[in-house]
Amino acid sequence: MDDGPRTVGSAGSTESGRAGRDGSAGRDGDGPPDRGRTDGGRSPAVARLGRRFDASTRREAAEALGNPSSSMSADASRIVEALFSTALDDPDEAVRAAAIESLYFHGDDHVDRLARRITERRGGGAGGANGAGSGSRAAGPGVAETFSRWLEHDRAAYRMLGATGLSAVGGEGAAPRLREAFDDDDARVRARAVRGYARVGGEAVEAIRPLVNAPNDLVRGAAVDALVAMDSDDAVELLALAARRGSERLRLAVVDRLDALDRRDATGVLIGSLRDPSETVSRAAARSVAAVTAEAEAVPAGDVRDRLLAERPFETDGLLAVFRAVAAERTASCRTGKSGGAPDRPREAVDAETRRYAAWLYCELLEAADPDAADRSAAVEWLIDTLDHRDRLVADLAAAYLPRIVSAAATEEAPSEGATESPLGVDVERRLRALASDETASESARERARAVLRRFKRAVVEAAADRHVEYVYVRWPADYTESYGE
Repeated sequence: MDDGPRTVGSAGSTESGRAGRDGSAGRDGDGPPDRGRTDGGRSPAVARLGRRFDASTRREAAEALGNPSSSMSADASRIVEALFSTALDDPDEAVRAAAIESLYFHGDDHVDRLARRITERRGGGAGGANGAGSGSRAAGPGVAETFSRWLEHDRAAYRMLGATGLSAVGGEGAAPRLREAFDDDDARVRARAVRGYARVGGEAVEAIRPLVNAPNDLVRGAAVDALVAMDSDDAVELLALAARRGSERLRLAVVDRLDALDRRDATGVLIGSLRDPSETVSRAAARSVAAVTAEAEAVPAGDVRDRLLAERPFETDGLLAVFRAVAAERTASCRTGKSGGAPDRPREAVDAETRRYAAWLYCELLEAADPDAADRSAAVEWLIDTLDHRDRLVADLAAAYLPRIVSAAATEEAPSEGATESPLGVDVERRLRALASDETASESARERARAVLRRFKRAVVEAAADRHVEYVYVRWPADYTESYGE
């Protein structure tokens, strides 16, 4: 962290809130009562934030609370609230700055929350030190002036808070002021400034171009976020260039965010990135393509599917593999915790809709795959295993497609005994019978296996008769269950 002086003096040092100097918790209710006490198992560091200690002791306590020991983990929420109260109310600027830094280490969203609290204080009620009138939006110019002034502060914590607050309140002159902070020597300030620049209406793509290739992950991710927020032709063009020619980490940041743009050109960039040489990037692109397909507004699901079907050959380690990987991912609701990574870290979990559409696209690709260009044995094995998927709709998709894929393969050669084993390389009937009688599998999975076994036997007979397999397209994957219901 760069906390050293940038300017002579300490401009803005009187700009943090100073209520509650009598030692009580912050008047806004953000701090715990009687902060100076050590009863109730309270951490000694929290107790040393009390006003009966000198400023140096309070500052050291605030700094220590930014990296609490494991024994203090149970008090995490109390520590955060104590830091909030200190950042808002302590009479010493250095102590407030230390509290802001520590809040950031507990989670950068706390800095956003702190900026909102300051906006409420200075924008509501009787007004604040800057003469803000009642109503936070009505008092925007006064609040914006405070945050703007903090962008010139000698302490990085205040500059970070200034960029955060100005991005939130906006107002006339906010965009150019934030643009000036693009060259701040603290990466957190630059990242918040560039993201906020787009948020308040900044439109100069060229101003962001240098930051797209920034060596710092935080800044680079923020630049990509800003371009996505701009949602302009020039912004998408720059994102497309970054997706093609950028470093692996930049390409990953781009494809991980482009699903937010419901635009054909942005979707085209994602589809192109499915062939990225990096497995991590191609999988992230598949995740984003599935997310766009699930939305199906400006870019209909059928259009995405048709574009993908034009991509050949279907290597087992290509399109099929990346969509299968996304379909197999755990959803956020299945996870027990959240990632604490940097804001530009790619998503580690997909939502249920995205996962289902990844499974649907996978099945569409598999059904259309040229048997001479793709080994489908692993794919068929996965579909059989997926009959016991925890997501009912994904399992139903596998049940709907499996008999069609197997029956089509069985008629690619002259029907013969054991046709289910060739050319797929999987004894599908044996696998299905085993699943149907597997007591460790769920009852729904066993029933699906029995139903698929009946369906694909009928389908093989019908397909062998006319060498044709019925093709059905529906908009919503769950409809396959209705179309092929018993």
